[in-house]
Amino acid sequence: MSDTLSALASSSGEVQELPALVFLGPPGTYSHQAAFDAFGDSVHYVAKQTITGVFESLSSEVPFGIIPQENSTNGSVIETYNLLRCEFAGRDSFVRGETTLPIKHSLVVRQNVKIEDIEHVFSHEQALGQCKAFLKEFLPRASLVPTDSTASAARALLNPPSESFDPFKSAAICSTVVTSLFPGLEVLRTGIQDGESNITRFYVVSYGMDVGIPWQTPPTYQKRALIRLLPDRDSVAWDSSRAIKALNIPISRIDRRPSLYSATFHDVYFFEVYAEGGKESDVAWFDCVNQAVERLRQAGLESTVLGIW
Repeated sequence: MSDTLSALASSSGEVQELPALVFLGPPGTYSHQAAFDAFGDSVHYVAKQTITGVFESLSSEVPFGIIPQENSTNGSVIETYNLLRCEFAGRDSFVRGETTLPIKHSLVVRQNVKIEDIEHVFSHEQALGQCKAFLKEFLPRASLVPTDSTASAARALLNPPSESFDPFKSAAICSTVVTSLFPGLEVLRTGIQDGESNITRFYVVSYGMDVGIPWQTPPTYQKRALIRLLPDRDSVAWDSSRAIKALNIPISRIDRRPSLYSATFHDVYFFEVYAEGGKESDVAWFDCVNQAVERLRQAGLESTVLGIW
């Protein structure tokens, strides 16, 4: 087992006097790997079953978390943006940074299972979406079974969720690291993801804005911020140009989800903005973002800063 795999295998089981970081588990997920790459031995790792569980666990005792935000081939992670709609985002919990991880999916099975035996494929919905071409070509008749994470898909091969799933007629899409964590599994195929470049971006989140992020090596990415924007509740149509004009900051992406607190078929929008040139100090960038939010409010647009980094 490589040093990285050994560290991943043990990192969630050690009890240390270190700040806690919660991730989408169980151990062996890509979230776990991304967290370890970013934070190493500077935090104590705590696994949760869902992305919602990660958000709900953030507290003064568990100040840090990591959540998948977007994949380069399968797009935004819907569960993450659904949670960013909620009131606690931007009030209690904030986005404080980002990290990326190249994703190389493998088809994992119980030992001695052949590809022609497979009738069911378990994995997180993002991983299933990232391997569509492989599944269409090699397993066109297999049923696709969504799981909470890629590592829990591997675990399902050892402990099937119901008697209708024969573990010797099933496979999981996940990382090869699970074969070191869960004895009895083996890799049948590697590199089954669509396209040569498959990268997932993760948000680093914290409970409160003041706690320092314990990076293993401080990152050097461009200064960014995430702003949640709720259009006028009584408006019939969304005028994006008004928001863009009021922001007056370069925008790197816009996402949207149905609003929880507005009329039917009204959406909440997420603007990720960045500091042009990236030369502003942290204080200057903080002031720039808050001034932009004030301009949005003056334009009649309800807005909340969800994170600055």
